[in-house]
Amino acid sequence: MVKDPDGVPMSAAEIVGEEIKEFKNSEQYKLMVMAEQYFRNRSDVQNKTNDVSNRSNTKIEHPILKKLIEQKINYLLANPFTVSTKNKKYAEALNEVFDDTFRRKWKGFGRAAIKSGIGWLQPYFNEEGKLCMMKIPSTELIPLWKDAEHTALDGFIRFYDVVEYIGKKKTTRTKAEWWDSTGVKYFISTDYGFTVDNDAAEEGKASHFMLNGKAYNWTKPPIIWVKYNDEELPLCYFIKELIDDINWQTSVTSDVLRDVAKFIYVLKNYGGQDLGEFIKDLREHLAIKVDADGGVDKLQADLNIDAVMKFLDKQRRDIFDYGCGVDTKDPDLGNASGTAINFRYMDLNADCNALALEMKDAFQQLKVFIDTYLQIIGKGDFSNETFDIIFNTDMPVNETDVINNVKASQGIISKRTALENHPWITDVDEELARIEEEKKQAMEEFGSGLFDSAMETGQNINGQAGAEPAPGQTGSAGDE
Repeated sequence: MVKDPDGVPMSAAEIVGEEIKEFKNSEQYKLMVMAEQYFRNRSDVQNKTNDVSNRSNTKIEHPILKKLIEQKINYLLANPFTVSTKNKKYAEALNEVFDDTFRRKWKGFGRAAIKSGIGWLQPYFNEEGKLCMMKIPSTELIPLWKDAEHTALDGFIRFYDVVEYIGKKKTTRTKAEWWDSTGVKYFISTDYGFTVDNDAAEEGKASHFMLNGKAYNWTKPPIIWVKYNDEELPLCYFIKELIDDINWQTSVTSDVLRDVAKFIYVLKNYGGQDLGEFIKDLREHLAIKVDADGGVDKLQADLNIDAVMKFLDKQRRDIFDYGCGVDTKDPDLGNASGTAINFRYMDLNADCNALALEMKDAFQQLKVFIDTYLQIIGKGDFSNETFDIIFNTDMPVNETDVINNVKASQGIISKRTALENHPWITDVDEELARIEEEKKQAMEEFGSGLFDSAMETGQNINGQAGAEPAPGQTGSAGDE
């Protein structure tokens, strides 16, 4: 990281151009592009050719990578996550920030991490002053890490292409933004390299955001990230060859089935001029002309693709095995017991738990931005408060067993913990409020009914007729 870009022989614009060039030539960038293509169901089978004329050249794609990624992200995030904090006001404020739009962005954030190896989310203020999140494509962001373990950033460079009309010519130019703790600098490509983009901001420099006409910068670069693994490798990196083999073998088998004739005709002294005439006569007249000692024999093609299907089935199982997913085509999955289902989901659960830990860290990265926003809008200062995120994974379970376990744990664990693990509860705070409200209503109804009845009948609380107390007794029920 260059601390003072303007104080080195290379200008900031030249540094940006060099960083973008190096990033696009890197192995990581190539893996991201490849993973995006496979996610969009375009694999190497598209390079398949056939040099023989009039032969089939099918290119069958299977959206296996998309299925695996969606399975993981839906397993972890299909159900709304729960915010846990000791401060009730903080919980309410956080739930307002984590609205439906935020949760959709967060799903895309996690999907990008699995697909590309690392996902990026940038907080910003919209025109109404609301804190929003923008998902940055992994192929458009260059992180400037502080350390070798990639745990903190000095800054980042974001670049993207824009289409412009210069005169009567339509051209594509690349814009770049250099973000660090001092603000943001803007650049744009020209025929001679990158230069300062004065159209984006005065002298190509600006603060992170404006508030009430004043410029402010965050204390750190406004970006958060989540990694799929420590190596920042996409899921496709581990299963690409298996996907290619399934697509290739399926396509080749399809070619054979399309091209092979049901019957092969052997002609002896055929009386026609060419094979085209033979086919025409056979189709139109159901008969052909032969010479005196001529004839037609027929050979039937014998195809057996069982071995190919078994091989493809093995490859499919290997993909879900090494891709840490659940093969929903497994014929025994639907009849599996609770223990067997847990075993089938073990790899998926472990993989998603690792991603959940990364996401919890991302929430802590996001905390400083949220706390500042809550102070700005007058919700309060929660910078010394803490919160945790509980992900409600979507695994098939026996709800009766879970509910019985929750009931059996009463008196051992807190009510909040029990509700957090109840399969029907999505918002613990709301459920606790409902329980308290029901208790209050029940007490009011119970007290009102009891005492009103006693007043109307002239009886004491024990239901006995009201009378003067006996000597030595008080007029209060139950007193000696």
